[in-house]
Amino acid sequence: MGKSDDEEARLAALQRYEILDTGPESEFDLITDLLRSIYAVPLAVMSLIDGDRLWVKSVQGGERREVPRCDTFCDVAIRGKKVLQIVDAQSDPRYRDNPYVRGEPGMRSYLGAPLTTPDGYNIGTLCVIDTIPRDYTSVDREVLANLAKLAVIHLELRLQATEDQQTSASTRRAFLSVLRRAMERMRRASQNSTLVTFDLDHLRDINETYGHAFGDVVLATVARTIRNTIRRGDHLGRLGGEEFGIFLEGATPDVAFRVTERLRQAIEDTRFPGHPEARVTASFGIAPCSLHHATAEAWVAAADELVRSAKSAGRNRSEMILDPDREGAVSALRLH
Repeated sequence: MGKSDDEEARLAALQRYEILDTGPESEFDLITDLLRSIYAVPLAVMSLIDGDRLWVKSVQGGERREVPRCDTFCDVAIRGKKVLQIVDAQSDPRYRDNPYVRGEPGMRSYLGAPLTTPDGYNIGTLCVIDTIPRDYTSVDREVLANLAKLAVIHLELRLQATEDQQTSASTRRAFLSVLRRAMERMRRASQNSTLVTFDLDHLRDINETYGHAFGDVVLATVARTIRNTIRRGDHLGRLGGEEFGIFLEGATPDVAFRVTERLRQAIEDTRFPGHPEARVTASFGIAPCSLHHATAEAWVAAADELVRSAKSAGRNRSEMILDPDREGAVSALRLH
């Protein structure tokens, strides 16, 4: 299977950037503004192709929005490696019946370069659209391809700014952004989700016994263990020191507890290079999303309170809010 056919891996590459449904960003708006000026077109777009939708990250000459992925020229563009050029869609039997040609915006010409990640997946396009036929030159195509590469460079820089270098988890700031978007989805559509925070037990003893360099290995190894255990769509963030958060997309409390149990056991079973005798455990707090939490920070604080309770009760255990809309409704779950 080629990378253009591996849709699951392509979507994973897109999700890695955590850019879907985010606000305008000047770096990308500058690129689309430059596109519109260079090509003298009414519409310049940076699009990202999700599973069933095209989502517009930046646009000049139109509105930021999403449309069904099917029938879009950008969906055609990401299936190839080169710039897609359509000189006159109305006279091209492949495209003349397309709803975006027959209806608004009355597209005639299209030039679109795929946004190709460093590992070779096309996650979207940079494109220019006109309502008149346009036959672009090889230089025009090359310029667009280079600007698409520039857009991907900005995506990579954006990713580095939101990734903790020691553990490859999201930074606290980036993780809080994930939680804010989840809270907004819950308010709009009552979508379930759960936050789990955990803190490694006795990491100070590990540092004193084996040295701080090994303590760093423990943090990185535990983070890798968590990433390998959580489900696709879930999200790991480092909240500070040895404290981490895991956002469980769409998880009910029952599902969240089962996932947390697997995580707790996975950490306890983890072995570390150079010191196979070393063991670590973690204490967990499980807090379903609730209107009771006014902010993402408040949601984290609710889960952190449960972590402290778990540590006070003996560590290597989880505590969960049974009713997230009732403050103080907590169930302590001993694991050993």
